[in-house]
Amino acid sequence: MRMKTQKIVKKNNKMIRQALEESQEPLILSHVRPDGDAVGSMIALCLALEVMGKKPEMVLSDGLPKRYRFLSGSEKIKTEIDLSYDLVIALDCSNYERLSSPDKIDHVHINIDHHVTNENFADMNFVLPEFASTTSILAKFMPEWGLAINKDIANALLMGMITDTIGFRTSNVSPAYFRIAADLQEQGADLVEMYHRGLTLHSTEASKIWGFALSRLETDGHLAWTSILYEDRKIAEYSGTDDADLTNHLSSIENIDISILFNEQKDDKVKVSWRSRAPIDVTRVAAQFGGGGHPQASGAEIRGQLNEVKKQVIKETEKLLKGN
Repeated sequence: MRMKTQKIVKKNNKMIRQALEESQEPLILSHVRPDGDAVGSMIALCLALEVMGKKPEMVLSDGLPKRYRFLSGSEKIKTEIDLSYDLVIALDCSNYERLSSPDKIDHVHINIDHHVTNENFADMNFVLPEFASTTSILAKFMPEWGLAINKDIANALLMGMITDTIGFRTSNVSPAYFRIAADLQEQGADLVEMYHRGLTLHSTEASKIWGFALSRLETDGHLAWTSILYEDRKIAEYSGTDDADLTNHLSSIENIDISILFNEQKDDKVKVSWRSRAPIDVTRVAAQFGGGGHPQASGAEIRGQLNEVKKQVIKETEKLLKGN
């Protein structure tokens, strides 16, 4: 591990273990519009804490995306905080404002994440950007925190590791990452099933969303972009507010260095997702709009009308492309 990571681990490892041991009713949160890494992290930690005899509660204000409901433990996820809690744990979330129900909590005790743009907003910040997913951090350190990993927990962790790296093919996947995945397989995780469920299986509703958005696909040189309209989700009867994993497809288009997906939300907001080929760092443009993420995968939520947001984002992204 890098020197900075070693210092973070040394500083917080024992404190996190002690906090988890002393807590009886931990509250587990992640970011809005949760992805596989967020969901897998939450479920894995929740199940492990239950084995310890704790009474954890998982809350996602946007609800659980349909594609992850096959995971054992996913049925425990709620949309509102129902129980009292004595510890707040944030997983896979780079800043306080993106948490589910940030207005319903006083502060965060433990922040576990891998985003380089994490704002270290908790009492204990276990932020390790060299790890390609938050689930891989948990898989590595849960045993050191006194948390056992069984088959259901291993499946949740491996699913998060797979989805956040698009099937182990992002530039931040290291040999150590594969070793963690191999350990999870030995602990009972089903690699084939997690890959299929996490990446290749799509609902009819999601497929309709893809159809609408791909019909609007535009390119300019090495830049590609398209939009999901709020109306698209209504017509397709797609219950989520996410992008139906379309960003991963856009990133695979030939001769495109940066792809952008504009996902129209209600109340004049647009969720923008950037994907790029190394070494182009899209956190530089995402940060201009109050967002962040990873060098090759970033996002931001921008207030404004879709067409105006598109103009601003495309203009700044083209500047980034010209500078590389």
